[in-house]
Amino acid sequence: MRRPTGSTAQAISARMRDISARQAAMACAAGLAVLLLASCASTSMVSSKKNPAYSGPALTRLMVIGATTDPKVRQAFEDEFVAKLKAAGVDAQPSYPVVPDVSQIDRAQLRKAVEAAGVTGVLAARLVKVERNPNSMDELDFADRSAGFYEYYALGYGGTSGDLRNLVTIHFGLYSVAASQLAWAGDVATYPSTDVKEVTDGLAYSVIRTLQAQKLI
Repeated sequence: MRRPTGSTAQAISARMRDISARQAAMACAAGLAVLLLASCASTSMVSSKKNPAYSGPALTRLMVIGATTDPKVRQAFEDEFVAKLKAAGVDAQPSYPVVPDVSQIDRAQLRKAVEAAGVTGVLAARLVKVERNPNSMDELDFADRSAGFYEYYALGYGGTSGDLRNLVTIHFGLYSVAASQLAWAGDVATYPSTDVKEVTDGLAYSVIRTLQAQKLI
């Protein structure tokens, strides 16, 4: 059996090092993926539907609205969600600096504030416990909800999520300002927590990933 020459041996050695490096990189990537999935295991997108009538561009400048009457919860939610959007490459801003109280503002005022902010889209969420059928998204009337978008999310909710063992659902809507149209709606199920940042991280992970996949942001 012939022994490999010096140049051949070096080539084989380099090839083995390259394979080992790629295997190590793949192992690290797999470990990171498992870690990310584990961190979001308690939060899941239970329904998602893009408006078939929406044909506009991706909405890359968003205002985030957390429709709740608790100002501390709203600020924490909006700040964290905005941070996650920016980390994903989407320009975003919270709504609370320009709309301090969404429950005390009418539809026309809210729309005016949104347009003055210069955003292309609004991502709004009702931070509440919602009892709804995950399959009910099929019945959602996008034209109807588009017309009443600002009114719907200005209503807010002052309740609590109750028992921390209960699964709750957060309803999200992505609205195009230029088209005056709801582009997407979805529901995310999660478990309530006293840590708003922790809950928001899970919600943001699910929502942002879904909107990116549908090329809406």
